[in-house]
Amino acid sequence: MERKTTLVLIAMAWLSVVFTGCGNQETENGASETESIGNASEESGEVPLPQTGLLYETAEDGHIDFEALKAENPDIFAWLYVPGTDIDYPVLQSPVSDDFYKTHTADGKEGADGALYTEMPNMMNMCDFNTVIHGRDDEEGSLFGDLHLFENPDFFTEHEKFYLYLPDNVLTYEIFAAYYDEGSDILRRFDYTTYEGCDSYLKQLYGLREMGKNQREGWDDLTPYHFLVTLDGSTAEDKQYVVCGALIGDAAGNINRVILEWDE
Repeated sequence: MERKTTLVLIAMAWLSVVFTGCGNQETENGASETESIGNASEESGEVPLPQTGLLYETAEDGHIDFEALKAENPDIFAWLYVPGTDIDYPVLQSPVSDDFYKTHTADGKEGADGALYTEMPNMMNMCDFNTVIHGRDDEEGSLFGDLHLFENPDFFTEHEKFYLYLPDNVLTYEIFAAYYDEGSDILRRFDYTTYEGCDSYLKQLYGLREMGKNQREGWDDLTPYHFLVTLDGSTAEDKQYVVCGALIGDAAGNINRVILEWDE
């Protein structure tokens, strides 16, 4: 009971920093400043113009045109950017089927490459305890193929963050773990709407002694009051490679949720 009270006090102090929720209102947007891409011809001497949409959009220019993206596919609700990798893609959620974007590309057309997607149990406002973003990583060129770069301890150490763009926000996550997980559904292992369920997941994560697991120092005190994103590959039926991040930046201060606690 004492532990529970302490955690509640910690959470109240944390939430008092920002009325709306999950941490810092000020954040770096994480996107490097590069030249805008365009299809203007070099031979014409014209200055390249920014492009929008699924073909040319990129987070490297620090701006995502969600109006243009949603005109192409209204299922797009976020954009994921992982510096140091080629992961710079839209994130979708189908209202029809959780597996829809496993076999459909971001433009909604059938395609073996699929798209990056979340399932309907996850809210699209990123306020869940653990949002799982799925993508193929089973061959070279797969959307999440570069997740495996984090198997290298040096790469893991040097690349600390990834970013999620929303229509009205930019969220910054620090990567605290990368490892091979069992093949079962992460999203349905525990009841993440309760303190007990979230705590059970964290105990499993920290208790895993997977060979090759990379874990960042300073992240031994995660609690159910944090906000996590798990980037989930589909390595094989009996295992999956995951890269886990914890929210450290909430530019708009919109991230918040209610956690149900159990009685002891």
